[in-house]
Amino acid sequence: MKNQHKEFDALVPYSGGKDSSFVLWAAKKQLGLNVLAFTYDNGYLSEYAKNNIDRACKKLGVEHVYYRLNNDLMNRLFNLFIRKTGYFCSVCMRAIRMSTAKVADMYNVPLVVTGSSMRTELPLTREMIETGELAHARAVLKGEPILDECGRLLSGNSRRRKFGHFLFFLSGKKKPFTYAWFNLADFVPWNYEIIFNTIRKELDWSAPSEAEHMDCIIHPIQKYIQLRRFPDLDQDRLRYARLIMAGQMSREEALKRLEEPTEPLPQKIMDLFLKNVGMTKEELDRYIDMGPRHLDYYSQTILEKLTSKAFNVVTAGQY
Repeated sequence: MKNQHKEFDALVPYSGGKDSSFVLWAAKKQLGLNVLAFTYDNGYLSEYAKNNIDRACKKLGVEHVYYRLNNDLMNRLFNLFIRKTGYFCSVCMRAIRMSTAKVADMYNVPLVVTGSSMRTELPLTREMIETGELAHARAVLKGEPILDECGRLLSGNSRRRKFGHFLFFLSGKKKPFTYAWFNLADFVPWNYEIIFNTIRKELDWSAPSEAEHMDCIIHPIQKYIQLRRFPDLDQDRLRYARLIMAGQMSREEALKRLEEPTEPLPQKIMDLFLKNVGMTKEELDRYIDMGPRHLDYYSQTILEKLTSKAFNVVTAGQY
């Protein structure tokens, strides 16, 4: 990518959290790439995240941009998605995907570098979470008055970038010809002891005691929805199980942590969220208790339609 003579070699979507902070450091210091960092701000970015972003970019000498949709639009989308699907994080996930593509095209950056390790990430199924797929967002917004305001949200990669990604995929993710998107965690050991030591030492990174998703102040609402909907599938238990399988935590340590009292959802966070989305606590609980309705809003891709017809395959959207 350094041989393409562009202003930037790589784009790093940067939340200020542990994984993206390590990716930013590795891309700049280990790979020697001229990096552009960008942050999608959903209106609820924590001060910890903002401070980490500011310090890291200054220390690394990296240019950084924020991308932010209208706050009122985001909150109205949260309201709509909660009412129709019982879940709202898919709005942010779609916005992050969209803004990544927009910023990459805006600056004509050939490479996007992310860091998400399936060996250590929280293991969740589609019944439990919606990851912001374009087909899902289109299905939820179909026929809604707010659709006219969501043109950007419902856009994906440009044709030239899709073609570049396709060529990169054909090369076995080894040779980027024009454009590429690769996940650093697929190529290097994703050891959190090393990651934390590196970003604290090199970037002066800091976080509260609970460092999972410290970048978003309304993440506790997502945990509240998850626990209310699936009371026997505690996210901490799932996350610790994944770390045990990755050899980064002992079973004894995990059990000891699970014995510690869980911090309750801060009332001020719940009050802020409900006020902004225009909903009462009773309404929120009622929409959650209606079940994982996000599965009702799924449009099959052409490949999935052909596969399901040819092999009589049942997809998530047909459950």
